[in-house]
Amino acid sequence: MKSVIVGGVCVPPSRATLILYDETFIQSEILERNEDWKCSKCLCELGSLLRLKNNVSLDRHKVPNELVEDSIFNHSKVVLQLRQRALQCKAWRRSSTDLGSTNLLWMMVIDLILGFCFVNMFHSLGGTTEVLEKFLQSVKLIADYLQLLIEWLMGVPVGLKLNRPLSTVLGKFFLYHLYLWKTYIDIIRPIVSTVIFISSTVGLIGLSFQMALLSDLITMASLHCYCFYVYATRLYGITLSGLRSTFRMFGGRKWNPLRSRIDSGEFSWDQLCVGMFIFSSLLLLLPTLLVYYIVFLALRICVLLLQGTLKRLIWIINSIPCYSLLLWIIGSPSLAGDVLFEVIPGRDSTLKLVWIKLPFVESMIRSLNPSSPKYPHVNWSQRLNEMVSGDLIYPL
Repeated sequence: MKSVIVGGVCVPPSRATLILYDETFIQSEILERNEDWKCSKCLCELGSLLRLKNNVSLDRHKVPNELVEDSIFNHSKVVLQLRQRALQCKAWRRSSTDLGSTNLLWMMVIDLILGFCFVNMFHSLGGTTEVLEKFLQSVKLIADYLQLLIEWLMGVPVGLKLNRPLSTVLGKFFLYHLYLWKTYIDIIRPIVSTVIFISSTVGLIGLSFQMALLSDLITMASLHCYCFYVYATRLYGITLSGLRSTFRMFGGRKWNPLRSRIDSGEFSWDQLCVGMFIFSSLLLLLPTLLVYYIVFLALRICVLLLQGTLKRLIWIINSIPCYSLLLWIIGSPSLAGDVLFEVIPGRDSTLKLVWIKLPFVESMIRSLNPSSPKYPHVNWSQRLNEMVSGDLIYPL
């Protein structure tokens, strides 16, 4: 078959699907089974063939995700985004469908255009020097506010009567680390200047790289907050663990780590006295530790929410199929959800093919970038359990 003429228009053979069906077989099938013509097995098979031909959905599991050795650079969002861009280019070269390759191409082009616009806005703000000064001023301002917060906790915060010696020890410990952080900021000033200068160049390869770099800068600027959170969380977790262990001891029970269960146990009077002393001491120290833990937990959650928002924006840029979105808006048959056959009454049994538009959400899910990772869902119940039990909360 060299050419196909439909309604007087010549259609290339590669864009057409030739289907031969037996009119007598279809009619006899309907009559013999005494069922509606829409339930005909022959017509259902024809519809399935057309769906496979015209509605291409990308299989995300067929795109290789190369394993890389674990290193400190794997925690950098810029490195992860560079790796993601390499996977996108590889998926674009290996794509066997026009829809998939066009979606990937449009996605990368739009990312480049947005990155170019961001670089222009960056230079309009004064360039590297001006942005560096604003960034360092913001970091030092946050450190000053954090110092005031720690000094406030060392006093009588919100009228709470805390354990004064423990609060003083914790406050001086955190203030010393804050002083080290301010010194660290002055040391890394040339490094930050280089990073910001590189960001103006990296922005030319996409807005997603700018967001990834911003996430890394937030991680670097909030390193002291993360250290304070780890210290407070470990102290709070150890206190809770000690309270649970001593409380079980009063009931004649103990934790068996070999079988991961609670067994019965016998304790002497001296052991019970020591356990009572430890339990009372930890219970009296718990309110002070809890106040510090809640404050630094709130700071940690604010940083994680900001980084989680940037992470999801990067995922949207790397995954949303802009070309498929345009096809869905104009009602292209390339995103048809289903096909139906209508019988036109007459001497000749003629079938009319009817396209059914695919729902918006389903069409976007089918056309998502196959090289992008899965959407980063958050298990809020698990996060809440980690907050209450004193476990570390990792990036959302």
